[in-house]
Amino acid sequence: MSRLARKATFAAADPAPIRWALSGLMALTGPADGPPRPLGFDLMAAVDTLIAEIETGAARLGRPMTVDPRLLTERAALTGLTRQGRTSCGGAARLVEARDGWLAVNLPRDSDRLSVPAWLGGGLDEDPWIAVARGARGRFLDDLVAEGRGLDLAVAAVGRGNRSREPVRLHRMAAGADRRRTSMAPLVIDLSALWAGPLCGQLLAAAGARVIKVESVSRPDPVRQAAPEFFDRLQAGKASVALDFRDPGDLVRLRAMLHRADVVITSARPRAFAQLGLEPEAIFAGNPGLVWVAITAQGWMGQAGNAVGFGDDVAAGAGLVAFDGAGRPLFAGDALADPLTGLAAAGGALRAMGQGGGFLVDASLGGAAGFAASFAATSDGLVFGGEDGWQVACDGRVAAVAEPRARPWRGAAAAFGADTAEVLERLR
Repeated sequence: MSRLARKATFAAADPAPIRWALSGLMALTGPADGPPRPLGFDLMAAVDTLIAEIETGAARLGRPMTVDPRLLTERAALTGLTRQGRTSCGGAARLVEARDGWLAVNLPRDSDRLSVPAWLGGGLDEDPWIAVARGARGRFLDDLVAEGRGLDLAVAAVGRGNRSREPVRLHRMAAGADRRRTSMAPLVIDLSALWAGPLCGQLLAAAGARVIKVESVSRPDPVRQAAPEFFDRLQAGKASVALDFRDPGDLVRLRAMLHRADVVITSARPRAFAQLGLEPEAIFAGNPGLVWVAITAQGWMGQAGNAVGFGDDVAAGAGLVAFDGAGRPLFAGDALADPLTGLAAAGGALRAMGQGGGFLVDASLGGAAGFAASFAATSDGLVFGGEDGWQVACDGRVAAVAEPRARPWRGAAAAFGADTAEVLERLR
């Protein structure tokens, strides 16, 4: 990341615990039946830096914009999520104790829960969380993580992820191209799903890009049905194209779209594109000015590229956790690695576009979370209050713990596949 001045999204003079309280994230951190917890990191300073990268990059391309930090808490605000201590706000992830530390385990899919017996024993009819707690207690973290990831489970050792000064990495893939045609809106093909990638696409749309969301007819973005109000925040203003990735003809059409794009955003692992015959090297050969934003759990390159991970487990692995009075970890915020990665990916995309493209933007959840964890806070602050509301005091400043908030509604997302025919005709 370029060395940008850290633009305050809250009062610049406020200490870290006050900014944490005002962000709405603190209300999502701590036990369900107790006070919200401070964080040992100045997360909002990291957010300020990521936002500054986006706003500076957009202005450099002649498309000024302002990023609303309420994007960090809008999923919780729109779906009614609350803090649950060692269970994530969304309920799919838990922190469990192992022999030599704490393990973050995320089981959001039916296949994940069915894989627990192969990982830790127990029967298919047993509560998987009982089996996880029992099986993890006497085993070492490294073994648990290696064996879990071998089964494509989202597991991480709490606090053992790498901290980084770079939230994304840019890999030169092609020579780039002259992008000085400022009168034309950049074309973004958004193949991603869930949170981080769609947020990146939404931020690029706010910076003036024309964004086309492409979904599989057999596997649409699950957020479309699971959380429609949240889906609107991420997808409003994007065209919607539905393709059958099993159809050779539709793959030809998709490849043609990628050869016309200025930016492509993906959230699948490298092997998925190899199976489709859409490896980045081949696409860059036909489009040397492309910016490919690759969002993964632990990075695109090498063996880590095929690791499975989601916002809660990866954030905990990076150390983005709070602690209770006994020093045991608690989840912080709602799937923090996701919105952090969306911000980092958008900033990286704008930086790569400003350099003429030809880059793969390696935007991993682990990299963004590790970047945020590198911002140490100097004070935890004092939390007090109760039924009438919690407050935080630090360095002579007192603030109420704010509830999660969402960005304003700016319209509904396009219906699934509504723009397929028009887009394919225009881009053929």
